Amino acid sequence: MMTLDRGVHQRTRIPRTRPYPPRASTPLGPCVQAHPRNRRNVKLGTLLLIFTFACVACFGSAYYLFRTRWGTLPDHLRALYADSAPFEANTSICDDNTHGRRAPIDPNERFLAYLPHSGFNNQRIAFENALVLSRILNRTLIVPPVRLGDKPVPYFPLDRLSRTLALAEKNGLGHCAHVPPGLSTPPECSDYFDFSHIPWDWLIDLSLVKSKQKLLCRWSFAEGWFNDILGISENQTFLMRDHNLYHYRFVDNVGSSNRNNGYLEDVSIDALVQRKQKLLLFGSLFGSARLQFHREEHLEMRREIREAMLIAHPILNRISTSISKALGDAYLAIHLRASESKFERASEPNSREIWWTLIHQFLNLTLDDTSRLERIIQNNERGVTAMELNRLNSPNRVPLNDTERSALDMASGSVCPRSQMYASAQSLLGNNPPLLYIATDLRDTRNHPLLLRFRAFFPCTFDLSNFSSHLTLLNQLVNPVDGLPLRRHFLPFVDALIASKAVRVAGTRGSTFSYYIEDILWRRNHDLPIKQRGTF
Repeated sequence: MMTLDRGVHQRTRIPRTRPYPPRASTPLGPCVQAHPRNRRNVKLGTLLLIFTFACVACFGSAYYLFRTRWGTLPDHLRALYADSAPFEANTSICDDNTHGRRAPIDPNERFLAYLPHSGFNNQRIAFENALVLSRILNRTLIVPPVRLGDKPVPYFPLDRLSRTLALAEKNGLGHCAHVPPGLSTPPECSDYFDFSHIPWDWLIDLSLVKSKQKLLCRWSFAEGWFNDILGISENQTFLMRDHNLYHYRFVDNVGSSNRNNGYLEDVSIDALVQRKQKLLLFGSLFGSARLQFHREEHLEMRREIREAMLIAHPILNRISTSISKALGDAYLAIHLRASESKFERASEPNSREIWWTLIHQFLNLTLDDTSRLERIIQNNERGVTAMELNRLNSPNRVPLNDTERSALDMASGSVCPRSQMYASAQSLLGNNPPLLYIATDLRDTRNHPLLLRFRAFFPCTFDLSNFSSHLTLLNQLVNPVDGLPLRRHFLPFVDALIASKAVRVAGTRGSTFSYYIEDILWRRNHDLPIKQRGTF
C-alpha cells in the first residue's frame, strides 16, 4: 500500500556539475541565507494557510449564525401562542413529554396508534374512528397532529405511508420560517410553507373526550419513536398492515355484517380486545363505514364522539358569528367544492344539483317551475332526469317552513334588489329574494361561470370576499410550532362555520367537508341530532 508519510518518497536530486556561484556579502555577516525559490515557497505556504484558516472561520461563523439566529422562534411568535390555541396550553394533548423525551408510562398501559393522510376532513374521520376504537379496546390513543395545507399526504399502505410521513416532518427546519427577505430559500425549505401541523385541540374542544379516555400526542413519525418515547419494542407491537385504502373494516357482530360494502376484510372487535401486545398500530382508519356496529353501547359511543367534533376555536367562532349577524342570521348557504381534481371534473353537475336543491327543495318550487327557471337562466332545454331528482332527497333538504320563510324575507328586506330572474318567480317565492351565502374554494367568485346561475337568481349573494374587515383577526394567528401564519389554513373553517349557521345549507356530493357541515355543524347549530353515515 502506498503511504504518504514524510520520508517514504523522497525525491533525489542529480548532483550539479557546475559550481555554485560565490555568496554575496551582506550587512548581516556570513550567515547562511535561504534560496530565493525556497523563500517564495514559504510565503505561498503561509498565505495558503492563512487563507484556509479564514475560509474555515467564515464558514463556521456563517453556520453558527444560520443555526442560532433563525433556529429558535422569536419571543413575539411565542407570545401569540395564547391567541393561536383556543385552550390553555396545559390542557393540550400535545405537551412537552413527547418532544424527544421518554414519556412516563404505566407498565400496564396499552396503546393504539394509526397513520393519518389526505385532507383535513379525511383526517377528522380517521381521528373519530381511532377515538371510538381506542375507547372500546381500553387503550390510550396516540394522536398525530392535524396537517393543514394545499399538499396533503396521500394514502399509501402502512409501511410506505409511515416512511412518507417521516420524510414530511419539519423537525430541525425551524430556521426556514425566519430566513430574511431577499435571501434565497434553502433547498431543505422548499415545501416548508405548503403545510402546517397543529394539535387537534387547537381546533376542537376535546374536554369531554379526554374525560373518558386517555390521549397522547405524537409529533414525530421517525422510525423508532415508539421505542424511544414509550419504550415499546417491535415484538410488543401488533401491526395491521393494509394493502389498499378500504382493506379492513371493524365490526362488533361478524355474522350479521353486510359483506357488500367495498372493504376486503372484516375484523372482529372482540378479537382485537384479546390482543395482548402493548401497541396496536393501524395504517389508514379513514372511512365513514370503517366501523360497523350493532351493539347499542358502541353506536352511542360513536355518536357522542362525532358530536364532539365541533370547531371550537374562539377566534374562528367570533368571526363566523359576526358575519352571520351581518347577514341578519337568516340566509341560505351553499358549500361548493370545485378546485381539487376530483371535484373539478364533476363541478358542473354538482353546482347544478346544488342550485336545484335551493330552488326545488328549499324554496319548494315545482319541477316544472324549477325547470322553466333553469331554461331562462342558462337556456338549458335538457331538464332534470328522475335519477338527478332522486339525488336531491336528503334529511337536511326539506322545504322551508313559514317561520323560516318570514325570517329570510325580513333579513333581505330592502337590501336586495329584485333580479329579472327572481321577478319571474316572485309570485311563487314571495316579494324578497333570500340572501345567499356562497362557501367555496373557487377563486374570482364574482365572475366564475359555475356561480353565474346562483347570482342570476339570487341578486344578494355573499362570500368571504365581502367581509374582509371581519377577517383581520386571522392575521394574528401564527403557529408557534413552525412559525407559519395560519390565516390561509383557517379560512375554509370560517367559510364552513358561516354556512353551518344558515337556515338551510346545500353541500357538494362526495365531499367529506360538505358532509361535515351538513351532518354535524349545521345540525348541531339547529339543535338537531347529527347524521351518522356508515351505520347499518
